[in-house]
Amino acid sequence: MADKIRCADCEHCKGVRKMNNTRYEFSCEHPDESYIKNYFMTHKIKKMYGFLGFGKPFSKEAPIKTSPAWCPKKKQEGGK
Repeated sequence: MADKIRCADCEHCKGVRKMNNTRYEFSCEHPDESYIKNYFMTHKIKKMYGFLGFGKPFSKEAPIKTSPAWCPKKKQEGGK
């Protein structure tokens, strides 16, 4: 089995910190955004497409350990 995919190590994981906020907002900016949108709609996920979560205050590390089920890289590797 291949190594687990970690969002923190992925080139598509982007963190943005808005003014007057101590936390970064992380999201997946994978080019296959249509797959992500379709997965969210099919599974009735109500949050913003590609949203990964908020980091800890003043931390630039993504808040999740491994990639979510809707990760396009999992699809490319023959996942769900």
